[in-house]
Amino acid sequence: MAYTDKNNLKETVDRGISVIPFYIYHQQLKKYTLYLHWHNEVEIIYVEKGSLIFTIDTVQYEVSDGQCIIINSGQLHSAAFINNEVTVHHAVLFDLNFLSSSCFDYCQSTYISPLLNGQYRFPTIVDESSIWGGKIIAKVKKTLEIYDSQYIGWELDIKACLYKIISLTARENKFLICKDTSKSSINYKITIIKKLLYYIQCNYNNKIYIEDLAQEVNMNPQYFCRFFKANTGKTPVEFINEFKIEQAAKLIEMEDKKILDICYEAGFDNFSYFIKKFKQYKNYTPSKYKKYKNQNIIK
Repeated sequence: MAYTDKNNLKETVDRGISVIPFYIYHQQLKKYTLYLHWHNEVEIIYVEKGSLIFTIDTVQYEVSDGQCIIINSGQLHSAAFINNEVTVHHAVLFDLNFLSSSCFDYCQSTYISPLLNGQYRFPTIVDESSIWGGKIIAKVKKTLEIYDSQYIGWELDIKACLYKIISLTARENKFLICKDTSKSSINYKITIIKKLLYYIQCNYNNKIYIEDLAQEVNMNPQYFCRFFKANTGKTPVEFINEFKIEQAAKLIEMEDKKILDICYEAGFDNFSYFIKKFKQYKNYTPSKYKKYKNQNIIK
């Protein structure tokens, strides 16, 4: 298996039952953490209030009110809140194939295909204080409005907005041109991290030892721990626990199971430790999280 293949190692999240490869979510949270992952879709996140720290392919970006961050297809990314301030942000995810045409015309060959094959990438930060950024963010807001309304023909308007974002980016020559970086240091690190994430994803419900992870990428355990912390911001144990808690939270939201069963299914063998870690990462005990989720108190 090619571990860098984003089609095999993408985030496994149910995008709902939309008839088009397009998804939107709104978040208003005081404590927000997004674990390290990647997916095929392009993701445009507009921060309406507050600030967030994003890490994209090991580089950190702070995004605040009136800014967008764009995560290109296949990029490793995570996010965390700053202090304890409330953050309000909105995300637009779309598969570039949604904009692809069966007719290989000039638009397809000059703009869409280079985006699909990774030759072009969207810029990372968009700020509405600039004329170009203001136009892009206006289209992002319009996209959110259209999706939430879903009147007859809304799918066409969504597509039109996404094409307009591409045309505005092309007009201002804002696309990032990606050369062959297969031998670069950063690409090597990303390849290693994706391989590790894949291993954790496949084995999180069993006991994972540091030695197992180190052996998976042919490193000695001491160097491996330094490498992992330097490139993810977390120790291997912290990352694995966070991943397990995310899986447990999904089970609580989607399945009608006992908390004890979810504890074991998520890979914890100590119930008290599971409760402690769940509260640490989610700010609630599992039972309260389940109760509040059912009442839509947690958004």
